[in-house]
Amino acid sequence: MAEVDLRPMSLGEVLDRTFSLYKRNFWLFIGITALPFVVLLVLRVGIATLQSANIAVSRTGGNPPVFSPGMFTSAMTAGIVFGLIYLLLLGAAQAATVFAVSDLYLGRPASVRGSYGRVGGKALRVIFILILVGLAVGVGFVLLIIPGFILLCRTAVSVPASMLEGSRSIRSIERSMELTKGHAFQIFLIFLLVWVLTYVAVIIFQVPFVYFETDALKAHQTLSLGMLILQNLSTFLSEVLVGPIGTIAFSLMYYNLRVRKEAFDVQHLMASLGSQPAPGAPSAI
Repeated sequence: MAEVDLRPMSLGEVLDRTFSLYKRNFWLFIGITALPFVVLLVLRVGIATLQSANIAVSRTGGNPPVFSPGMFTSAMTAGIVFGLIYLLLLGAAQAATVFAVSDLYLGRPASVRGSYGRVGGKALRVIFILILVGLAVGVGFVLLIIPGFILLCRTAVSVPASMLEGSRSIRSIERSMELTKGHAFQIFLIFLLVWVLTYVAVIIFQVPFVYFETDALKAHQTLSLGMLILQNLSTFLSEVLVGPIGTIAFSLMYYNLRVRKEAFDVQHLMASLGSQPAPGAPSAI
């Protein structure tokens, strides 16, 4: 086993290790994250192709196809199926990223195939956790803004807790509330950093196309099919490049909180020496 550096970390050290892991294992995390967004890219390109074809027919004086109730139902069904597949793959990608971070953090080799191989039916649990957290945070924002932010931060390590401890959805949320007590502000700063990086990526990859769209509107035209495909590819790149960062950071924060509050470093050392670990340690490794 490679040497493992298990110790309490400051927020700066968590972020530094986040970007170090991401940089050293760039293709691993890109490979894991790309899967759900490839499905989304196919859907977007398909929609853009249909829109472009309809516009081309209209310009030649023809009539664009009229959607019958049956065609509309088929389109809705296809959209729902695509949406479900996307959500399932998104849950699988989050789970696989957590497993990859865990392996790297504990000094074990990680691969795209190996990380996804550990997911199985846990992808559904991830989706259920995200839905429950979203509902709770949404209620918090409706009541008052601050409770919404607090709930968002306190539930931030629910997915890592569920994947690495094998706990069910509600229990993983409770576990996150236990671990993040007293550390909500640090987690809020991680969320803030991820949001900033997301908007920076959107600006870098999307601003040129906003410029082209503005010029096209002034000329009473629309973007060509090739330009629409490039626009969707740029969106895909921005999503895939930024996507893993938050999951990596919250997975590392999960371990950091366990080291701080539960002496996980000692548990792991005992397990590595062949002793019986403290309760809860095997499920977290």
